Amino acid sequence: MRTHTKTFHIRFTEKEYDRLCKYAEKSGLPKTTYIRHMINGCCPTERPGIDYWKMMKELQSVGNGLTRLVDAARYFGSLHTAKIEDLKKRFEKMYLTVINEIYGLQDLDVPATLEKGRQVAEQEQQEVKQNDWKIRISSH
Repeated sequence: MRTHTKTFHIRFTEKEYDRLCKYAEKSGLPKTTYIRHMINGCCPTERPGIDYWKMMKELQSVGNGLTRLVDAARYFGSLHTAKIEDLKKRFEKMYLTVINEIYGLQDLDVPATLEKGRQVAEQEQQEVKQNDWKIRISSH
């Protein structure tokens, strides 16, 4: 039985329709499903590439290794430091690979990147507070 029983006809400008097609294609969804997601308050994102799945598999492998180490430490009462160092290096390599894929950075200055992120977050919090203050004033 069909769950979507209601129909709705809508007209788009050429530019609007092209944007809808582009965004739906990037997300890997049909146009109708894309619009349905938007109506339900979701914002479909771009479908991840093949590299994403390779990176996720490697991160899952590192996570599984950490879980095994913790379980072994509980059982034996000690940690295997060589395995910890190996997992730490694998994790750092994957982290830098993910950051490079997201931001396109070759040489990542981690402290500077974290500081910039902190500054942006603080600025966004200040803007939210200012907007909240304006809303309170206008509603009274």
